[in-house]
Amino acid sequence: MYLIALLFCPLAFTTGAFVFSGVLQPMAADLGVSVGAVATLQSAFAIACALCGPPLVHLTRHWRPRTLLLAVLMLLVVLNAASALVADFRVLFTLRLLVGGIGALAFPLATTLAASAVAPAARPKAISTVYAGIPLAMTLAIPAGSVLGNAFGWQASFWAAAAVCAVALALVLAFVPDRDRLEAVAARARISTAVLAHLGITLLVSASLFCAAGLIGPIIRVTTGFDGPGIAAMQLLIGFSSLAGVRLGAGLAAGGGRYGLTLPFIILLGSLAMLLPPLAAGVTATVSLGLMILSVSLGPAAQALTGTLVQTRLAVLAGPGATLAFSLNGSMIYLGQGLGILTGATAADLWGLVAAPLSGLTLVLPGLLLALGIAWRLSPARVPDPA
Repeated sequence: MYLIALLFCPLAFTTGAFVFSGVLQPMAADLGVSVGAVATLQSAFAIACALCGPPLVHLTRHWRPRTLLLAVLMLLVVLNAASALVADFRVLFTLRLLVGGIGALAFPLATTLAASAVAPAARPKAISTVYAGIPLAMTLAIPAGSVLGNAFGWQASFWAAAAVCAVALALVLAFVPDRDRLEAVAARARISTAVLAHLGITLLVSASLFCAAGLIGPIIRVTTGFDGPGIAAMQLLIGFSSLAGVRLGAGLAAGGGRYGLTLPFIILLGSLAMLLPPLAAGVTATVSLGLMILSVSLGPAAQALTGTLVQTRLAVLAGPGATLAFSLNGSMIYLGQGLGILTGATAADLWGLVAAPLSGLTLVLPGLLLALGIAWRLSPARVPDPA
């Protein structure tokens, strides 16, 4: 139960980030703002997480990790519950900033506790078990939040997030023992140009995807006519797509191909382009539904396989600075999500919903060029060998 308890920490954090993505329109109506403005609540969360994570990890490095994790989870319960109680957009925006900033500690703390509890040879499995909380949130908790939010009001989505955080708090309290200290893993960073280029890949993949993913609820409604359970079903596809992407990324990493990082952008090109006809061309309902299913099945897989490939490359390229590189890569994920949501929401407000995937497509080309540049400059000897 030790690892299961820690798995619930990223599950709870990810649920709080996107649990209301399926109820953006009713939230906008109640709060008296545009759908794009409500979508920026996700952007605020992600950007706060990206900016606050590394500094908070440094500032709290002398705390007992279990004590700190419990404090973080308790605050997440309170802040998510408070999000369900407010009726002012500015107050809600502030609360989402706090949830993202404080919650940024949940995943690294859970990962550190998992790694410290097992022998070095077992650490990859322990860390991957904790990481599974993220796709599980996408597969189970976030769709459930959409169903509850559409059935009982958008506030129910935030109550659901608070409940998941409370479960994580109870599990950590019951099954995760305290520890006096953790193994020091700090090392002199070696952040080379190649490392920075790979961090750029993570940023561009996340930003491209979330230009449209941040508005997934309204896009699903417009393209399919689905509401409530229908949106949740589409979100379920997102979770399965992420799990498939992890497996595909592992296979590509094992193959050691130099051009593997071009694949996420090719997938994103197809995924985002598939949204354009349903949003702009007035295709039939059957075609619109089919394109939406394909798009939702492809896009999240691109981000998941990017994570696997980039982490594998960073382990080699960053050398003793790999821990710092991993932390920065996590920040790039959330920063990309936040910037993507902000870009897509702004474009949608100015030019209509079709502009959201179009804005994502404008980021795919520089990402593809960067991936090709990495492939051309990266010597075969530096492509990670899984053996």
